[in-house]
Amino acid sequence: MFSRIRYIFFLIPTLCLTNHASPAQENTLTLERCIQLALENNLDAQQGHIRTEVGRINLRQSKQNLLPNLIGSLNHNFEIGRAIDPETNQYLNNVTNRYGNQSLSSSVVLFDGLRMFRTITQQAYAYRATQFEEQNIKEQLALGVTSAYIQALTARDMVAQADSQAAVTHQHVQRNTLLHEQGAIAPGDFYDLKGQYANDLNNVNQARNDFQEALVSLFRLLNLPYDASVQLAPLPELPLKNAPAVTGEQLFQHAVDRLSLIKAVDNRQQQARLGLKVARSYYFPSLSAGAGLSSSYIHGNGGYIDQIQDRIGKNLGFTLAIPIFNKWQARNNVSLAKLDVLDAENIARTSRNELQQTTNQALFNLEAARERYKNLVEQTENYAESFRIAEVRFNAGAINSVDFLIAKNKMDNANANLLIARYQWHLQQRIVDYYNGEMVLSQED
Repeated sequence: MFSRIRYIFFLIPTLCLTNHASPAQENTLTLERCIQLALENNLDAQQGHIRTEVGRINLRQSKQNLLPNLIGSLNHNFEIGRAIDPETNQYLNNVTNRYGNQSLSSSVVLFDGLRMFRTITQQAYAYRATQFEEQNIKEQLALGVTSAYIQALTARDMVAQADSQAAVTHQHVQRNTLLHEQGAIAPGDFYDLKGQYANDLNNVNQARNDFQEALVSLFRLLNLPYDASVQLAPLPELPLKNAPAVTGEQLFQHAVDRLSLIKAVDNRQQQARLGLKVARSYYFPSLSAGAGLSSSYIHGNGGYIDQIQDRIGKNLGFTLAIPIFNKWQARNNVSLAKLDVLDAENIARTSRNELQQTTNQALFNLEAARERYKNLVEQTENYAESFRIAEVRFNAGAINSVDFLIAKNKMDNANANLLIARYQWHLQQRIVDYYNGEMVLSQED
């Protein structure tokens, strides 16, 4: 019996804990607190923030590339034996000479085919894309924690239900033990009950193990050490919604407007287009200006400061670099940039199609989960009444253990399915809320 329950249970894509935890308890986590802890500690969220900082620094550097550079140099030389006199440029024999020079130079790019300006715009789009990608990681993480939390609540309630099922069977085993000793019950019925009780105990053990696994998975998302003593606050009995229903097209449009996924791919698309313009700018010549100061000294020709002042040289120059042939590098880079644009356009189009499909599927799943729950409520009530009748007839000896256990297993399965369906409804409603932009993150950017 319980193998069927476990199969249904693991259809739920989820994880976190208990309906009996009191929010007032010191070691109690709410769903909102779990999301906040995940945003603070999860590795993916932390790496997303690092990538955003890298994008910010790259943008800053692209702007600072417009500034002129300034380079200073200082050197000192020792020569022994045959050497060249730095003043006369004549060879000298058997000398010991010390001399040096120093310089200060600066250069600035005047024109480079608008490469640096386009690079600034490209890096701006890249930075915005990383910001939206970081936000998308947080949104996906919040949805994942919500799913994990609900699965753990499901697992927690399955433990309670398995305990209840075992307790009912145990009561019948105790009652019929005396009847068995007195010969007032068929031995087959008695051993059927004992076998069912052993199976129920195994189900309890498996349910507890499933719950611990769910709790471990939740802590893995939170990136925190596992704590078996933690209590989780329950969710409302049913995910009642007062907001008006939305169509698939409306939900898709809300997701496009409010979520970060599409905004990220759109900025990546703009980044690729600017990358193509940057690549084409290498076809143009570049013009730069440079200026500098230099001086030198020779040991023994006077004071160091005096020589520096007397030998100061100044220079100003312009450099025009014209690309004539660079082994087709510029053309190949343009071709690669065109492929990047095509790839970004394909990703953007596919992301929109997938989001449109997913939002419509989310509405289908929500409606199916709601209807399944309503149908299971009626089924559970019917099977509960059927079991009550079977229990009375079994205790009166009117039916055997097979009929009794069939009725009990039907009721147990119905209760398990109803429990799962309630949390599945919760999950599907929160998925729709996510695409509707209603999932508020607990941590500011």
